[in-house]
Amino acid sequence: MKLRFRALVALAILILAVQGAFALSTSLNSTDITLVLRTDGKADIYYSLEWQASGGEMHGFYFQGEAFKPVWDNEGCYADLPNGKRIPLDIKNIGEGKYDIVLAGGLGFSGTAYYFLHYAGDFAAAGLVGTTTSADHGELLYFDWAPVEWDSPMNSRTVHIVLPVKVEGEKLTDTEREAVPMLTEKSVNDENKIDYYGSEGTDGYYLTIRFYQSEVQTGQTQRLQLYFPKDYVPISGALTQRAGAGPGGGESGNGAAAGYGGSSDSSGGYSGPSGLDYARRPLVAFIVFGVLIALALWLYVARLRRYNKRAAIIKGIAWAGDSWIPPKLYTGTYQVPGKVAENLHPAEVAVLLELPLVRIVAIMLEGLKAQGIIEVAQEEPLQIKILTREKAKDDYEEQFLACFDSEGHVLSGLLEDFFETMIRSLQEKIWDCDIEATKAYYRGKLAKAETMEAERQAMGDEDRMEFQRRNRYWNYWYGYWIISSYPARYEHMAMPKGFAATYADFMRSSSCFNGCFAPGGASGQGAGKAGAC
Repeated sequence: MKLRFRALVALAILILAVQGAFALSTSLNSTDITLVLRTDGKADIYYSLEWQASGGEMHGFYFQGEAFKPVWDNEGCYADLPNGKRIPLDIKNIGEGKYDIVLAGGLGFSGTAYYFLHYAGDFAAAGLVGTTTSADHGELLYFDWAPVEWDSPMNSRTVHIVLPVKVEGEKLTDTEREAVPMLTEKSVNDENKIDYYGSEGTDGYYLTIRFYQSEVQTGQTQRLQLYFPKDYVPISGALTQRAGAGPGGGESGNGAAAGYGGSSDSSGGYSGPSGLDYARRPLVAFIVFGVLIALALWLYVARLRRYNKRAAIIKGIAWAGDSWIPPKLYTGTYQVPGKVAENLHPAEVAVLLELPLVRIVAIMLEGLKAQGIIEVAQEEPLQIKILTREKAKDDYEEQFLACFDSEGHVLSGLLEDFFETMIRSLQEKIWDCDIEATKAYYRGKLAKAETMEAERQAMGDEDRMEFQRRNRYWNYWYGYWIISSYPARYEHMAMPKGFAATYADFMRSSSCFNGCFAPGGASGQGAGKAGAC
């Protein structure tokens, strides 16, 4: 009996030890950030995060530390997984500036995945850009920001700051680089390798400054305190006036300037809580952590070997900017040239073609009215009346109808959920399609809608039913055509306050500089553009 008991104990310890040895391990290999500063003081920020997961599945991570509340571009937030699939991200605000970012649908991955984030913020309002006066240099424009810090070491971290300052091309000559009138705190030069180049916009190239750090330690900051002559960077609007500042002035590189971002940690990957209480099982803890330490040593040696190889490569890089091709935020594309997503719902097409959300609501209303499911009781504020108790045939119809209360008034939170669900579905359908070809296909379909509706009206009952069967979403296509052809229709429709406060609305501004810019590879892939002019 004792032998059997001991055998069971040994087996249990072995199982726990194996479980500990193969627990999820995650690492953030590199971070690449592009920040596009606009003339209105707002900025677009693009993150590319290379995550490595082993011993289990990683789902997501926590993100916090900005000095402002990010305005997320949900279409530009996704992950490219090891199996070649592009998956949307679910981003939830869990309070105090902290966001839970996970793969949609509860998915996870093991291996290497790239997470892409895109959000915007008002740097001028947050005091991250402003003016100051230096005794030695006169009136200056300051830039004081840092990317978020991580509780994981990284092989490298690179920040590219794109300024609304025109340059001649992608490569700057020595003379052009020397002519950039940038001043910094001493810590910026000590902690970064700095280079200049041009990023292509829609009307030329814009000055871009690259800051590179290697072997980044856990919690290490990359605070960038930069200064330019006040009129060098054309920023309009109300700017914070910072007293007693300037390079080498009253604020050192380690001080806590007003509005400085990146002071909080962003937690690494997670897979869920562990169910073991090691404090009550010291023997188990000894065995489990002994195995973990051995595994960690093995991983360290393997990583050290990879580091030595990378170090040899880095030594060959010319940081003067002549031979190093700037890394792109969006590495590669899964688009198949000419491939069209042919079965999109008309409301999804409206999102793809960037119609205002209020007009997409109008398309849904037209489609439901045509089927006799609802009538619009009033437009200001919007109120509908449901005419049938039968369940809608289409999932989108059912989800849309669930966005109204028993009296037919809009429930703004559920309507926002409706659009978030639609955007995720759209991303999954078009991730490998040719976006421009897909847009052209649906523009052509809309152009034929009026003629096709006239033909449908002239058909007999059987032919009309067959037409409806072949064109599943016809009521919505015709509604889309009506909304597009008659802009005055639903022009007085009032939606709940704050419903239109989307990323595009936040970034839309008459002061947007003409070179609306997005990192290489982002164009046409559902990634937001950095200035919705």
